[in-house]
Amino acid sequence: MASSFLMDRESDMRRVPNGTLELREERAVIEKQRVVAGHVTVRRERRVRVEHVQIELAEEVLVIETMSGTGRVTVNGVSLEPGAVQEVILSQEQAQVVKQVYVVEDVEITKAAQVVLHTVPVELAYEELVLDEQDGNGPPTATISPPDEESGGSTGEKS
Repeated sequence: MASSFLMDRESDMRRVPNGTLELREERAVIEKQRVVAGHVTVRRERRVRVEHVQIELAEEVLVIETMSGTGRVTVNGVSLEPGAVQEVILSQEQAQVVKQVYVVEDVEITKAAQVVLHTVPVELAYEELVLDEQDGNGPPTATISPPDEESGGSTGEKS
């Protein structure tokens, strides 16, 4: 029965709209901006070094040795004396350097994006409803107090 008494009493109350107060607060909105932090140029540079490589080259030689008491031997228009030795080169190896390029190392170049979590302290202002009671001579007054003038908040009073 008590609940029906309250409902009857509420229906007897007459409400008169007197206005609306907006209570506002600041919220952090994060805007990200890509900034070039560095520039890298990757290139191959050719370097030169000198290596001394030892190789063995063969020669094929005809050896002519004259003995005493034999006939005369003439080589290239020159008569050989008995006991003389003459060498005639028949063939010889010559070195020809041929350079070949070999892959000695593979270098992989990649670009990766890393996500790093940062915590940034942000001071946010908000408004709240405050009731200031007067010294007992009248009804209390509701006021909205802005935290500071930078927030863009307005002050409104309702009584």
